[in-house]
Amino acid sequence: MLHRRQFLAGTAGLLAVPALSSLPAFAQAGVAIGYSVPDTTNPFLGWLTGEVKKLAEADGLRLEIADAGMSPVKQMEQIENFIAMQVKVIDIMPVDPNNVQEIIQRAQSQGIKVLVAGTDTTYYDVMMNMDQYNCGEQIAEMAIDWLGQAGLAEGKPKVLVIGATDTVDAKNRTTGIIDKINAWGGANVVVSPTEAKTTAAGTSVMETLWLQNPDAVAVLTYNADAAMGVNEYMMGQPSLDKAKFGVFSGDWSPPIQETIDASTTGGSVYRGTMQIVGPQLNGEQVDLPVATYTLLKDLHDGNVTYGKWIKDSIAKATAKQG
Repeated sequence: MLHRRQFLAGTAGLLAVPALSSLPAFAQAGVAIGYSVPDTTNPFLGWLTGEVKKLAEADGLRLEIADAGMSPVKQMEQIENFIAMQVKVIDIMPVDPNNVQEIIQRAQSQGIKVLVAGTDTTYYDVMMNMDQYNCGEQIAEMAIDWLGQAGLAEGKPKVLVIGATDTVDAKNRTTGIIDKINAWGGANVVVSPTEAKTTAAGTSVMETLWLQNPDAVAVLTYNADAAMGVNEYMMGQPSLDKAKFGVFSGDWSPPIQETIDASTTGGSVYRGTMQIVGPQLNGEQVDLPVATYTLLKDLHDGNVTYGKWIKDSIAKATAKQG
């Protein structure tokens, strides 16, 4: 296993770049890396961006996080600001993967390196991504395994799916969930007509679904943010047999793991998620925050040491006992 110091050794600071008076507060002098993400209130994104920022600061590089608040327009403006600041590298997790191609090319034309994470935008210097369809399949596999362990696999139990199809990657993951649970053939599958990616949306969608499907025993969601909303709503149902209900999703962070762990003592019904473990770099597994920063630092130094497409490994994260 590669240690963090092996990746972070030998790094140097960056000379400060004068601030531009026309830029907003986050656009301050000396920023080397711009990190553009959809929404840092998402538990996974909040955790990941915070950890990467710590690694950059420990290495003497200033990294600024731009939270787009799920607005494609705002994200474009924030990337424009990073370009104007003449940062060395921009890490983009697109709100809308279909509208960033031109701005990525413009950044590249000005010598800025671009890391795209989570999707394929065609244009990038390095892309980090995983097999979204397989992620969906494994979310369904966790639910199928739990249904058997909980003694609920007989008699076609009702399973609800709250997906997302607003991007190609979201659609691929959701399709993987639906295909796998249907291929199993042991469940009565109900796909929600309303999608959810946030905690608030997960709560709202689940309220409607529960009124219509009070006999459901499991919910599979596109991401952990929606799963947290479903869990919150279901934990508020006084008549629910918590031992006979399970929620499963994709995306991971330490707070999400804590919620999953609480399912062993009745403190939640959220029982499993798919964790992006991180990619292999130089043939060895590296955890996601360290790998992300390693790639950013490599681009900052003008290199593409690890290749243009970095495939993330994923793993099932279920409750840890005791």
